[in-house]
Amino acid sequence: MRFTWGHAIFLVMTAFVLLMGWFMVRAMHNPEELVAENYYQKELRYQQDIDAMARTREVGGDARIMEGNGVLTITFPASVRASDVAGRLQLLRPSDARADTVFQVLPDTAGICRVDVSRLMKGAYRTSLDWTVDGRTYLTRGSIYLR
Repeated sequence: MRFTWGHAIFLVMTAFVLLMGWFMVRAMHNPEELVAENYYQKELRYQQDIDAMARTREVGGDARIMEGNGVLTITFPASVRASDVAGRLQLLRPSDARADTVFQVLPDTAGICRVDVSRLMKGAYRTSLDWTVDGRTYLTRGSIYLR
């Protein structure tokens, strides 16, 4: 039997179909993790988040979040009265939604709050710190790597 162009085209097309089928099977078995279950409601609230970030810049900058020895240290801007601050810190792990965590934030009189993160998995997290002072909401976003 002679190998012709028709045979080559058939082999290439068959290999392409098999490869696409393999990609489909792999894609169907890949887990689909959403950043947030209620992403649509969060998208509708996005303008409020933009306004909160703008207010944060107006009061003298973002709250600083630093990691050391299994403890996150959150330092609020000096222009904010620490006694009136209440908020929450979200740690979102991009690689595993089950590791997402929320902490309540209540700073001391110096404007510093310490959060124990020693039990969390090590690695990269996205941070979202929102706090209120006198009924006004402020928001700081960033990322941190827990060691």
